Parts: sequence; structure tokens; C-alpha cells
Amino acid sequence: MLKHIDNNQLIKIGIVVDNIEDAARHYSKLFGIEMPAISIPDLNNAPEQTEDSYTWQRGEKRPTRTKYANMQMGPVTVELLEPYDEPSPWNEFKQKHGQGVHFIAFTVNGFNTHINLMEQEGYALNHKGEYGSGRYSYFDTDKQLGVILGLQEMGPKQD
Repeated sequence: MLKHIDNNQLIKIGIVVDNIEDAARHYSKLFGIEMPAISIPDLNNAPEQTEDSYTWQRGEKRPTRTKYANMQMGPVTVELLEPYDEPSPWNEFKQKHGQGVHFIAFTVNGFNTHINLMEQEGYALNHKGEYGSGRYSYFDTDKQLGVILGLQEMGPKQD
């Protein structure tokens, strides 16, 4: 039985922003990096939910779409997120807090085993998703840790 998260190497910080184009431009200029590509999901085309490709939040499958851009900052990816005005963990955060650091994430082996560990430790699963060769999850840890904790697993499922 797993006693703690198996990796303590931070790999991603997610930041909710009001305007992703402006935020990305400011980061690019300040750090002298290339302007990141901005992914903009089509609001008129909800993604198909399958067993291997879905998003789930607070008990139900939802599209949970958001604009996002990833910037590699050394070993850590900074992910900018501009949520749409629809149910999603990013919009939920924005409604409560405005702009700010939404999550920090770590890569793990054994996705479901780690979800079980977190729930046994008293941290409710808020959101999870699978896409192709990866899976991610967010937990309600902000009261205890000051931030939402994210865990992701890449490649084939380990459990």
C-alpha cells in the first residue's frame, strides 16, 4: 500500500488569468522567451467523452474547456489558463479568487493508486481527466496546502 506520493519533483504550475494573450505576452517579454502557442477550444464543439478520453469534475463528466498556453521555464512548465464561463475547476477558482496560482502538479506512477492515497488522507478528488497517453487529477488541498495539488501520469496506466 502506498504511504506517500512517489515523486516530489514539481513539474507544472497552473495560473488562472483574465486575458491569456496579455499574460503570455508579458511573460514572453519579461523572460525573453518565445510567445507560447495558445490553445483555444471550440465552444460550439464539445469534446466526445469516452472511457479513454474524458474530463470529470465533482461527480459528473463535463467538457471543462479553457484557453491555455504552456511555457517551459527550466524544469517547470508554467501553464496559463483563461477559463470559459462554464463549469470547470479553473472557472470555479476564478470566481472565488480572481487571477492567481490555481495548482501545482507532480508526475506519478500509479494514477488510481495515488487518487486512493489522496482520498484516504482526506483530500477530495475535484477533477480528473484522461487524454490519449496521459491522465491528470486535482484535489481539494487548498485549505491545508494553500494551493490545489495536481497529479499526472504519462504513458501507459500503471494501475
